[in-house]
Amino acid sequence: MLNRLRVRSRATPMLDSDVEMLKMRETGEVSSALHIFATNRQVSEHNLNYLFDCCPDYVTIEAQDFVTNRTTGNLERMPGHHGVAADTSLPETLCIARNARVMLCKNVDVADGLVNGACGTVTQVVFGEDSTFPLTVYVRFDDEKIGSDRRKNRAHAAVECLQSTAIDPEEDRATKRGGLRRQFPLRLAWACTVHKVQGLTVDEAVVSLKRVFAPGQAYVALSRVRALSGLIIEDFTERAIYCKDAIKEALDSMPPFLIEQPEPSLNAHSFSVYLMNVQNLSRHLVDLVSCTQHLQLTCIAVTETWLTAQSSLDGVQIEGYTFHSRPRGLCYSSSNPKLLELKNLEHGGVGLYSVDNLDCDILQVPDLNLECLVCLCHKFNILLAVIYRPPCYPNSLFKQNLGKLLDWLNPISNTIVIMG
Repeated sequence: MLNRLRVRSRATPMLDSDVEMLKMRETGEVSSALHIFATNRQVSEHNLNYLFDCCPDYVTIEAQDFVTNRTTGNLERMPGHHGVAADTSLPETLCIARNARVMLCKNVDVADGLVNGACGTVTQVVFGEDSTFPLTVYVRFDDEKIGSDRRKNRAHAAVECLQSTAIDPEEDRATKRGGLRRQFPLRLAWACTVHKVQGLTVDEAVVSLKRVFAPGQAYVALSRVRALSGLIIEDFTERAIYCKDAIKEALDSMPPFLIEQPEPSLNAHSFSVYLMNVQNLSRHLVDLVSCTQHLQLTCIAVTETWLTAQSSLDGVQIEGYTFHSRPRGLCYSSSNPKLLELKNLEHGGVGLYSVDNLDCDILQVPDLNLECLVCLCHKFNILLAVIYRPPCYPNSLFKQNLGKLLDWLNPISNTIVIMG
């Protein structure tokens, strides 16, 4: 049904069975699941109404806006707010409370997962001497990996916030004339716009088709749930579901998917390599083949193979290629506690497929405590190094060991490809 809806033009009637299926999801039930609306105004109304009903002890945080004093040149706090603050995503007014659903509205720390769109639940709002503007807001994010580095540096947090991440006020240039805004980078998130949920997949959602104003909006909203049973529709209307007229032309112009894949062959004049993080090679071998076989690749590099030294390689062969594996357990010998712990952890590992008849050798890498496999392709004089760095591998130590690997690789070939 979704495949039909995504290419449906306004002039094409929907199938009666599709209309009936969607109307069945217009159940009228009240749900706390994520609500998806077409406009920001609908989202704001739903979020505030939900806050007033569920969190009567909410607080209102007004942004602190600053302007440049023309006499002194210094930034000074202004009464009220900037008339136009188009250069910042920080909200003018933020209503918030314990147990409120929130979303980061800007990138705070990309490496730590604190990025625009990350969702969670407020666990505590901490005030200092200023009773109108908090010191910090603690948020327990849905993904426990988000904010893990920041949590290590806030060990003094209250017990109920141990799994929560401290979100501090951010400062943004808010106006063309250099006006500043200081505010928490958060928005309420019981509801989101269709634009904001692109790429999101959830078990349950409530989708409103009221005020849909652009082609493709309804399709994006309806396709956020994993199953029809997790979908509730409000204000169903057939005319809200349509795509741009040019979509069909674009689809028709795409090259067809190759059902019968060509046999891989060694091209005498070109060398191509493909890298994929497979997260369990045995489980995803079919997916890897479907992604790569039509590309006529010389080599296919894989990380996170999840293979062990005892794993049989019979189940991970690709026709036309020879597979080389370097499992995690064989990569670490250091007495460093972090690396000792890594050695005993499951998963990880790297591998490389080389097309049959390729004149190549897998080189014996010095004991560098890296999940690494190195292949020298003699015909092209290309040196390939496939590396996987686990997230818990200390960054400074990884850089040090990577530097040693580079020093070892450098004299072997003039063309070195490092991937991972």
